[in-house]
Amino acid sequence: MKAKKKFGQNFLVDPYFINQIIKEINPKESDEIVEIGPGQGAITYPILKKIKHVSVIEIDPDMVEVLKNKIDDKKITIFAGDILEIDQNYFTKFNKIIGNLPYYIATEIIFKITKNHSSEAQLYFMVQKEVAERITAKPSTKAFGRLSVILQYYFDTELLFELPAKAFSPEPKVTSAFIRLIRKKRVGLKIMSESNFELITKMAFAKKRKTIRNNFKNILFDNDFLSLKISPGARAETLSIEQFINLENYLTQKNINFDN
Repeated sequence: MKAKKKFGQNFLVDPYFINQIIKEINPKESDEIVEIGPGQGAITYPILKKIKHVSVIEIDPDMVEVLKNKIDDKKITIFAGDILEIDQNYFTKFNKIIGNLPYYIATEIIFKITKNHSSEAQLYFMVQKEVAERITAKPSTKAFGRLSVILQYYFDTELLFELPAKAFSPEPKVTSAFIRLIRKKRVGLKIMSESNFELITKMAFAKKRKTIRNNFKNILFDNDFLSLKISPGARAETLSIEQFINLENYLTQKNINFDN
């Protein structure tokens, strides 16, 4: 069965990498697992050798039929639809969320799951290598940006290994990577406003070559930077996650109008 471009399908076919993924996920009988975009079941089948039941989310009706025909309905629950339309509370019952994410909506999917703060699930995703590098990047590196800050606030992130294009059918034009995100049990320093945190990180990285002073012109002034212990001449990619949290706390407490 041919992959469909409109769903961003690239089916994993390499047995070596399938085994590596199963090894990292380490499915146990007590796990509640949901798989996003199972396709023809390359990961689904070996998981079901380890656990009794799996849930999947699949938008392609043809793939839904493949799974229904090959897997006993007592062993699989299929949500046939768009993951972006699923209520966030759906994910709360799972302790592991896995998937080969379509590249064009991978970050949207991850952000959707991120916003379910009652979920403590471990996330295991195949994404484009460039996205994986941005998610796991450290401050003062080229890949460090808005995606790094937001996701690393919520998760411990790790790029586990890369997957070459030839591991998939059809072969994508990019290298892929397998990542793990484990939600942090954050104590102490926390953001006060999720919406402000997202807006502030967006502003900070709006013009990466510009300094923090320039990106927050008419919002933050020298006295503010002094209070924050942040150099106004610094660029956003040099700030730590803690400094971004402090920045959000400071602006939220002062009820700063970002529309100036």
